[in-house]
Amino acid sequence: MTLVNYLAVLVCAIIAMGISYFWYSPFLLGKMWLDSMEKSEEEIRKDFKPLKTYGISFISYLVIAYSIARMMIYVNATTVSEGMRLGFLCWFGFTATTMTINALLEGKSLRLVLVDGGYHLIVFLIYGVILGAWQ
Repeated sequence: MTLVNYLAVLVCAIIAMGISYFWYSPFLLGKMWLDSMEKSEEEIRKDFKPLKTYGISFISYLVIAYSIARMMIYVNATTVSEGMRLGFLCWFGFTATTMTINALLEGKSLRLVLVDGGYHLIVFLIYGVILGAWQ
């Protein structure tokens, strides 16, 4: 039986944290994300709790990477391309749809779904690459 490569899972989570730093920075989509949030920068800063936010995010990234790694074992996906396909399918089937439903119910903009959903798509594809390469 194939085992989960825990080092690959850890690397996935670390990379996801790094990608989020750039994705939501003013250099990429930070301004668009901020405009889509319908809150001022001051409001977001006031509510921001770095230790809680980054800690829970990191744990969540670990859970996502571990779950994709387990699914790769179940479906015997052992290559980068198979990992990317599974990452895309997980994103499309679970993340994109859930985010869209939540945005509709909460009255959020489609632009916010595109910014956040695009970030998760990139992360899931990179997870597929890393997990597929290290399988």
